[in-house]
Amino acid sequence: MPAKGFRNNASVVFLCLLWYLLSAGGNVLNKLILQEFPFPLTLATASIVTTSISSIPLARSVAAAERKYHTELSFRKFFTMIVPLALGKLIAVSMSFFSLYKVPVSYAHTVKAMMPLFSVLCARFVVGEKQTNTVYLSLLPIVTGVIIASLSELSFNFVGLITALCSTFSYALLNSYVKKVMHDTGLHHVHLLGRIAQTTCFLIFPLWIFHDVVNFNKVELKISWVNLFCGLLLSGILNFAQNVCTFSLINRLSVLSYAVANVTKRITVITISLLTLRNPVSFINVCGMLTAAFGVLGYTQMVKRQVLGEPVGWSPCVVHEPYFGANWCFAFTFHVLNTALQASNIAQRRKTLPYVYDVAAARPLVSVDSWPSDTNLVYPAMIRVSSPLSSENSAHKLENGQLFSKSPKISFHKYKKIFH
Repeated sequence: MPAKGFRNNASVVFLCLLWYLLSAGGNVLNKLILQEFPFPLTLATASIVTTSISSIPLARSVAAAERKYHTELSFRKFFTMIVPLALGKLIAVSMSFFSLYKVPVSYAHTVKAMMPLFSVLCARFVVGEKQTNTVYLSLLPIVTGVIIASLSELSFNFVGLITALCSTFSYALLNSYVKKVMHDTGLHHVHLLGRIAQTTCFLIFPLWIFHDVVNFNKVELKISWVNLFCGLLLSGILNFAQNVCTFSLINRLSVLSYAVANVTKRITVITISLLTLRNPVSFINVCGMLTAAFGVLGYTQMVKRQVLGEPVGWSPCVVHEPYFGANWCFAFTFHVLNTALQASNIAQRRKTLPYVYDVAAARPLVSVDSWPSDTNLVYPAMIRVSSPLSSENSAHKLENGQLFSKSPKISFHKYKKIFH
């Protein structure tokens, strides 16, 4: 076990370092290309095409599992769910590269720290989910940091600010909508990523031709077409590799640990871009960047406390799966890993969302559609209840490993705490 734990920790550290280098390298490379080749939509097209092609073998690996559970995507669902996501991705990726073209890498990443603010707004007005006042107050350092960085940015560009905000808002909106699409379609997230990327390719090609291709001969390039092609190809590969690292770390780390890693990545990207591209910054500008970056970490901590209460620990719960009319009993902890339950038969075969029932509080706690970004779960032991438990209005409690309800009585398997 110690050796296994050491290998797991070493692999996480390696993935984090690789993630930082890929992200920093990709952003610096994109900025260098845009300085010589002022066509950000071309870089966006290269990124989407590379993701589309690279996701094909990964999508095939999960296709068998989807067929096993009879997942189908109708023509109507494709146009009402996949196409809107593709349009959102088109806007988000394109605006991201336009902002990178207009402003320095360091400032663009500082503005992207506004993601939690847009996520809260989308959750409030799109999903109807309210937050506590503490969570709303935790957004102030992020907004303050971005304002300070904007006012002190020596290379400030209003168009760059607006496009960066549009990109960040689009990603927040996509994150809110993609959960509903995954539930309604039953598609695996890798397969869904491929479908979205492939659909986005068809949408972006006409725009790319009329906006960029027809203007290629109007600009005197300072770089050869061969070097440009190699740069675009490398940019797309780095972007896809970064996405793979992101998914891997989300599956391995807790919410808070991933937030820390993400803040560290953002600081790494800003630092490396400042050292390599040498864009001028002031002390106040750096303070604004750091305030926004660490504000994201504080926001994540507040959200964790809102969901779980204090302290974080074990909570005996029941996962009720309405589709099968049965209950599955989990002894699990929050903020550890999300892969186990996400990959389980319950998640794979769901037609209606299961919900997690807090035994101690006698109330539904969280729904599967909030995973993996909001709540992470892992179960070391699981048993199935032969007959359904009464749900919302019944009082349940756990005493000495026994789950008691009016009917039936069941026992949890022995379980142990797992620390990550």
